[in-house]
This record gives sequence, structure tokens and C-alpha cells, in this order.
Amino acid sequence: MYFWRIHKLKQELVASPLSDRQLLPYLLLYSALTAAAFMVPIESAGPWDIVGGSWSVVLAVFGTVYVYRRNGGSEGEHLLQRILTIGWVVGVRWGAALACLFMAYFSAAEILGEVSENTTWYEAALLGLAEGLLYWRIGQHVSDVATGGVRPDTSPERA
Repeated sequence: MYFWRIHKLKQELVASPLSDRQLLPYLLLYSALTAAAFMVPIESAGPWDIVGGSWSVVLAVFGTVYVYRRNGGSEGEHLLQRILTIGWVVGVRWGAALACLFMAYFSAAEILGEVSENTTWYEAALLGLAEGLLYWRIGQHVSDVATGGVRPDTSPERA
């Protein structure tokens, strides 16, 4: 299972489809995280939380169709394994970047005395933009695999 090294994953996906056993950890993590999302209490949701959540649902539909098309549309192969594995690795990378971004944002907001109890419109917009870029990036990687356009890995091996 890959958590960070997208290039090696893409090389593997180009070489041959993954087995169900190889896909199982990705599916388990996806399922567990999806179930965990339903544990978040919604009674404290503000209006921008509702807007952001609605955007996420719309984006999930259109983002998935976008990735489907980047995979070759009706002529494409192995969409589910590509979107599941590549989406996981890209999601982990984006999660790390967003954690750093939001820590910096909230630190600056705290210093400036601009901390709000509720989600603001610009926080919702920033997260919505990040989600849109996430699907765009997944689509790029899936397209690389679908077209066989993965360059050989020239980076040194890390332990």
C-alpha cells in the first residue's frame, strides 16, 4: 500500500492491474473514513458548513465524472482501482499540505484576533477550492496511467 510515493504507484498501475488483495487496504481505509464522516455532529453546523458540505457532494459527482473522462471514458479501463489508489495517495499528500496551510491560517487568525466560532465564507471557499484542485490532480495522475505516460522513476530509493 502506498501513502506518499505516487510515481511508484503509477508505474505499478501501468505495468498491470492490481489484484483484489492489493486493493483491499485502500477499500478498507476508504470505507472506514467514510463511516467516520457520519460521526461528525451536524447540530453545530453553521450556514457555511452547509454550503461547504453541499459543494463537496456536487464536486464528488462532477469530480468523479471528470476523472472517468481522464481515464478514457467508456474506452477506459480499471477506473475503480485507479481512482481508489491514486485518490488515496493524492488525498494523503493534500491532507498534509492542507494541515500545514490551515495551521498557518488559524495561527495568523489567532494573532490578529480574527478567530470565529463558526466557519466563515472564506474558510469554506478555501476548502472548496482545495477539494476542486484535489480532483483535478487525481485526474492528471489517472490520465498518466491510462495513457501510459508515466516516466521512469529517477529518484533515489528511500528506506
